[in-house]
Amino acid sequence: MRAQAVERAAPVRRPKEDNVRSSHSLVQMSDVRRSLAQTPAWVAVVVAAAMTATLHGQMNPVVGSPAAMDAPVVNPVASQIQQELRMAGNYLAGKGVPKDAVQAAYWFRKAADLGDPGAQNELGYLYVWGIGVERSPEQAFRWFARASGEGSQQAKLNMAVMYMKGMGVARDPKFAVTLLEDLAEKRSARAEDYLGLLYLDGVGVERDSRAAEEWFSRSAKDKNPEGEFAMGQLYSVGEDHEHDYAKAAKFLRDSARAGYVPAMYTLGVLLADHPEVGQKGSGEAIRWLGRAAEAGTWQSSATLGMMARDGRGTRQDMGEAFRWFTIAAKQGGAEAQEHTRGNLAMCRAALAAAEQDEELRAAESWMELHPHTDLFMFSDRHSEVTVGEVFVMRASGME
Repeated sequence: MRAQAVERAAPVRRPKEDNVRSSHSLVQMSDVRRSLAQTPAWVAVVVAAAMTATLHGQMNPVVGSPAAMDAPVVNPVASQIQQELRMAGNYLAGKGVPKDAVQAAYWFRKAADLGDPGAQNELGYLYVWGIGVERSPEQAFRWFARASGEGSQQAKLNMAVMYMKGMGVARDPKFAVTLLEDLAEKRSARAEDYLGLLYLDGVGVERDSRAAEEWFSRSAKDKNPEGEFAMGQLYSVGEDHEHDYAKAAKFLRDSARAGYVPAMYTLGVLLADHPEVGQKGSGEAIRWLGRAAEAGTWQSSATLGMMARDGRGTRQDMGEAFRWFTIAAKQGGAEAQEHTRGNLAMCRAALAAAEQDEELRAAESWMELHPHTDLFMFSDRHSEVTVGEVFVMRASGME
């Protein structure tokens, strides 16, 4: 017998604000941490971990040795850039020096002025968010343009999204499409995903859901978690699209395993609604919803509360439900507080005062362990490294 559909807290969408990531090799694989207190969920990035600069040169071999005959001459400018990037990363992370975003921006600027495209893209990121510098989308765009001119694909992707949004430059979605198509020819999985979004919404191109799916599929085949998430959405809730929950679960699992938090939440809800596509007896739905809740997704916390309230996929426990609804209200601000108000009142009516106090303390302790929101989360590691890309805002239900 098919289980009742889980009562939805609210859809978790793609980021609604622009979020810029850096182009350095280490930070490409890191998760995004966002401040709950100062900006909306999925938005603000708090930067606080070391950025490892790409090596630009190598050590000189011993003069007169066989290796020295064929070794390239060390470029002193490259060596200087490497040192400046190391200093920038140290100040950003507080590694051996006090954390100082202004000093980090200073050293990135020095490396950028010497022509390093990674530093130029990073400086653009800092200008987008006003980290260590006065916030300026115009300056950000100029630095992205310089980095793109030096060959940075990440910066070119950032430029495309700024053209989409008119951030720091006149809005030109068609030119954004041109930039993305050029990147997609080089098998940029993120550019492929963006093209899918644009075709889905008809931004800069004629709306074409079939073309959108083709781009999402390419992105997913290139193992991009956002592309996998998009395919999972199409097969689970996409309008005018075949619904195949087993296929959706596969795409969403791949995305979730890559650390993509929206996929964790969506997969958890899908498995709760359709346990037949889950791993029997594994508590898979609860596990993924818990991971998403730890990453700051208030809708996931609220869904866990509803499941505990109703005994869906877990034992009925009003105390546990009260705890999750309390967590959701703290995570999601006014929207979550409004959504959970009735459920919190129901739980209070069912619990003694001492039980409520115990669960409130448990919720406070949980929040101390999980105070942030993440777009990407890997196991129990929440890195504070910036990652480098501007996410497009979207209006459709596929966000």
